[in-house]
Amino acid sequence: MRKSLPFFAIIALITATLMANCVLEFPNADIYYPEGYEEVAVNVGNTFESIRSKAIELIGNDPGRINIVLADFGANTNGLAQPHNHKTIQIFVWPADTLLSTRMNESNHYRLLLMHEFTHIAHLTYTTGFPAFVSRVIFGTEMLSPQQLSPFVEGVTLFAESSNFFSEGRLNNPMWGREMTYQNLKSNSFPGLDYALSVSGEDYRGGALYYNYLATFYDYLVKRFGIESVKQFHKEVSGRLPIIGPINASRIAFGETLDNLYLDWKEESELRTTKYSTLTEVRTVENGQIYDIAKTANGVIFSYSIFGEATSWNGSVERGIEEYVDGGFSRRLSDFGALTLKWHEGNIYLMTSVTERNTTSREIWSHKLPLSVKLLDKGMITAFEIYNGRLIKAVYDAKTEFSTIFFDEMQLIRIPWVVKDMLILEDGSLIMMLSRSGINGAIATFKEGEFRVILDDPYLKGRGIDYYEGKVIFTAAYEEGFMDAFAVDLESLQISRLTHGANLEKAVVLDSKVYGFGHSRREKGMSVFAFDFESTPYVVTAVESDDFEPLQVEYTVGDYLKKTILHFLSPVLRAPLVSYDGENISLGFLIVHLSHDSKHSMELKPLFTFGTNKLSFQGEYIGQILEGVNVSLKVNLGTPNVPVATAGLSSELFQMPLNPSTRFRSYAHIGFDTSGGMTTSVPLSLKGNLFSISLEPGIKLSDGEITPLLALDAGFAPTLGTSVNLGVGFFDDFYWYANGAQLLYRIDWGWSPMFFLKEIGIGVEVSGTNTSLDHSALYMFVNVGSTLGLGDVFPKIGIQHSDSGFGFYFELDAKP
Repeated sequence: MRKSLPFFAIIALITATLMANCVLEFPNADIYYPEGYEEVAVNVGNTFESIRSKAIELIGNDPGRINIVLADFGANTNGLAQPHNHKTIQIFVWPADTLLSTRMNESNHYRLLLMHEFTHIAHLTYTTGFPAFVSRVIFGTEMLSPQQLSPFVEGVTLFAESSNFFSEGRLNNPMWGREMTYQNLKSNSFPGLDYALSVSGEDYRGGALYYNYLATFYDYLVKRFGIESVKQFHKEVSGRLPIIGPINASRIAFGETLDNLYLDWKEESELRTTKYSTLTEVRTVENGQIYDIAKTANGVIFSYSIFGEATSWNGSVERGIEEYVDGGFSRRLSDFGALTLKWHEGNIYLMTSVTERNTTSREIWSHKLPLSVKLLDKGMITAFEIYNGRLIKAVYDAKTEFSTIFFDEMQLIRIPWVVKDMLILEDGSLIMMLSRSGINGAIATFKEGEFRVILDDPYLKGRGIDYYEGKVIFTAAYEEGFMDAFAVDLESLQISRLTHGANLEKAVVLDSKVYGFGHSRREKGMSVFAFDFESTPYVVTAVESDDFEPLQVEYTVGDYLKKTILHFLSPVLRAPLVSYDGENISLGFLIVHLSHDSKHSMELKPLFTFGTNKLSFQGEYIGQILEGVNVSLKVNLGTPNVPVATAGLSSELFQMPLNPSTRFRSYAHIGFDTSGGMTTSVPLSLKGNLFSISLEPGIKLSDGEITPLLALDAGFAPTLGTSVNLGVGFFDDFYWYANGAQLLYRIDWGWSPMFFLKEIGIGVEVSGTNTSLDHSALYMFVNVGSTLGLGDVFPKIGIQHSDSGFGFYFELDAKP
């Protein structure tokens, strides 16, 4: 039976192989790719070989040969570095579009992702001395590198990605790079080092705190001390123990602690804020992000999300679409979220992003105020427009890197660009904002069958366009530190400037007013800005284009089956294991295996138990045989009163959207074991912005008896500082529970090498079985965040009541 576990795992891998995956062997990397992506794989291999030496030079460590896996998860832009998985990185093939086209600005999609993720590998495998002995010799893994707890895990990668081209990388982004910190200083929302290292979900900047802020600080250190001193910091960290290591490394490399250097950086940044004057902010979304803006007959509408403590507690986010009318009147139109907004004849049209069975796609909705909603289309859509009530959409193919524009089901044109936004004029001609390798923001027209690019300079552009009196309105980073609004005339192609000293992701013009959105310079959050329409001729400074051409490197076709099996059978962790069952101590090993694409994992645990002097073995395999279909197999040998083997199969069945913000999901699970037991359930869920409801009916078969199972759970956030959870169910006995948490006060104090105290609140919980009250507690809690990336912990102190009466209550929990 022990031998059967890897056998089943290998069978699953063979099944995946039959789905036609391939591998190319380049000098320094194996490129794994699905069928149809060979040209992309060759480009990725050549690009990697071209940027590899630069990433190594920036860190000071050569990690050797790596694995690169191309992953197609639909309209999902991302990458993933796994130094512990035999130095593997995953590259998602979907380029940055919609709002990411500005917030993760890329001039060359694969160059940016490869530079970012490979820098992770070079950095996180930089382990020397005693830590290297512990990690690699004792545990056989790269998991325990002291660099994992460095404050610059993402800072080094954003610095590297921003070294390729002046308009690529988040440090070269005047909206979300250095300039974000200056504007946050204007609004008194500049975070401390401990805050930036530990806070994410409850702050409107989210991951930009840990990524962009720490990268900007890292950039400051490079400019002040030089790249060699920063590399000395990495070298010192590589051979030191966590926590204390970065403190000592900073003193050695820079002569000062990181906390003091961070304050120095803040003081220097304050001097730069003088060029960022206060602008007219007509509507501020406090602690919120704005995603898109469009003009209506009387004003503008914009989509937004507001974040709070409940966001980090349970994922609640307040979303909406709001209309602002010149003169100060604003009204909330709906609670729908939207990546992209359009307004036509009193109706709102919006695009959202959804994930089903691990694949992300886009949905186009129409919203007739006040309540009517209709799903118009769904697919790999990057942009859309409405013409006489009919849908025009741009569909992108990541294999060919072409976009096809459809009018209803009729194909209009196929172009080698990503369509970021589009408008249609009254005469039926299209205006498009485009991007492709070398250009993050071109403007083109399609009229009477003719496609014409009218603006294609290499400067970073905003996420969308508008049209006003024969001109296309757009935002661009034509001047360092700013992203102002500009216009290009469709006939003369002359460029004019509309704003001065602004940082706008997108701008529209209505009734001699320019409206745009960006970071507030008055409060923590994002704002809609308004400017008087003043058009002045503008000459764009000529710069060199991004003419990156990757090296043409020789490669060979590898044996995919052989490589994937050998990869899986080579452990990613082998660790000594000590366990205690309440009576006896057991010693053994934990051996972990992981496939190259992370879809298959296996844990093996041989154990010897003192007291009984018996050997035992536990093994578990979890794999994804199809997208959204997972299997599991557990084996227990030598463990009394436990089935020898258990197996399970789970899958997402379907999703049904009720509106753009609320979805119904259905799943299925079945499990059985060698003792004859079986469980099956059909979990159902309904989730919105501020609530979630789940129902899981099922049955359990054991010893010839059938037992019904039921679990009903509900959670909601009346405010973004409040969380309430209720539940009932049946498992042997009827049970019920209720709990709630309320924010009282933000503490926002910590010590950057270790912890950060976020908030303090009050909580209550009650639970029981049948008609009995089994437990109740009233307590205070503190949210203690980790600056080491270890998550939050909630110490709870109060009074409790149970069968034994009243008593002192203390608990460490992962939720409030």
